[in-house]
Amino acid sequence: MIDNKEFDLVINIPKDMSLDELNSDYRIRRNAIDRNIPLITNTQLAVAFLDAVCEKNIADFAIKH
Repeated sequence: MIDNKEFDLVINIPKDMSLDELNSDYRIRRNAIDRNIPLITNTQLAVAFLDAVCEKNIADFAIKH
């Protein structure tokens, strides 16, 4: 789905520091960045972003070119 650019944003936070988890997460992050999909990799930033989005009405977001 990332390859097809079906996401507008990727939030990818590893659940542990195991090699398998880190390798899988690396591929997800690399694909998102290679396809210019915004990426959040930090729990605190993800929470702050989601809080900010939830406080706004969708009509308050202007489309910018």
